Amino acid sequence: MDSLKSIRLTDQINQVILDDYSRVMQLPGNPISKFILITVGIEFLGACLDKQHIKSTARGEKRFNSAITKLFSARYHHFVKDGSVPNLYTDFRCPVIHQFTTEKTVFLCSREDAGIYRHLTYNQDGSLTLIAEDFYEDLANAARAMIDTLGGTK
Repeated sequence: MDSLKSIRLTDQINQVILDDYSRVMQLPGNPISKFILITVGIEFLGACLDKQHIKSTARGEKRFNSAITKLFSARYHHFVKDGSVPNLYTDFRCPVIHQFTTEKTVFLCSREDAGIYRHLTYNQDGSLTLIAEDFYEDLANAARAMIDTLGGTK
């Protein structure tokens, strides 16, 4: 990858994911809006990893799953494997972006609404709990790892 492209991507990651998203995550309420940003951020990081041109189409699942497996901690990896229930791409990413909801196998909330539940644990209904602020922290760590891969700093 050429150094100018790396600098542009690093600047975008810094500005959007690490700065702009951070401010949104600190606002009260609106967990679905936060999750929409998180899904887009994950897929963007996957596009940065992809050898295909960043504007290539029909690569959403590959990019989303690649970002999870290459930039997120191992505790996420099971949830992007074929046949996993829930599957973060089919049960979380797609419905969040296209329908502003999730499948019943995923429960979205903010820290203030999580109660006794923890991020990436199952609730009493058997749904995987995703907490916006915790997921964002992991996205921010993934973004920093991507910056390191690109040779930038933050």
